[in-house]
Amino acid sequence: MSMDKWLDDDETKENRKKRNEIYTSLSNVEKNDLKQQKIRDLVKKDEITNSIDKSKKGFLTKVLEFKDWLDNRTYIKGDIERIQTWVENLYSMIDASINFHNNTKFKNGENTLINSYKSIPVKFLDEKTRIALSKKLRGIKKTNSDNYYLRKLNTIVKEKLKDAEYYAILRDILES
Repeated sequence: MSMDKWLDDDETKENRKKRNEIYTSLSNVEKNDLKQQKIRDLVKKDEITNSIDKSKKGFLTKVLEFKDWLDNRTYIKGDIERIQTWVENLYSMIDASINFHNNTKFKNGENTLINSYKSIPVKFLDEKTRIALSKKLRGIKKTNSDNYYLRKLNTIVKEKLKDAEYYAILRDILES
C-alpha cells in the first residue's frame, strides 16, 4: 500500500503519453520556439532570485564586516558610539527590506484581497475576528488572541466549505 503512492496512476501515464505525442508531432521550428520560451522564463525567474540574493548577500557582508571589526576590538567601551551606528545601519537595512516586501505584497494582489474583504458585511464576523483579519491583511503584528480568532475562523471556514460541497450536490440533484 505504501508503494502505491510512489507509482504513477493511469491518469498520469495518459497525460505523459499525450504530452509526448503532442511534442513529437511539433515541427522543429515550434520545438525551438518552445525551448526559447522556456529559457526566457527560467532567465526571468533567475533574475528575480538574483536581485533578492544580492540584497541578502549585501546584508550578510555588512554583518560579517561588523563581526570582524568587533572581534578585532579589545576595548569596546570606547567604541560604543561606533557600535550604535553599526547596529542602527543594520537595523535600517532590515527595516527597508521588510517595508519593501510589505509594499510588494500589496502591489501583487493583496490590494484586491483587501477590497474583497471590505465587501464582507460588518455583522458577518464578530469584532475580534474582524480585527484579527485586518491585522493579518495589513501585515501588522498579531497578538495571541488574534491568532486564536484566526484559527477559530479557519476551522469554521473549512466546515462551511464542506457543507457548501454538499449543498452543490443537492442543487445539482434538484436542477436535474
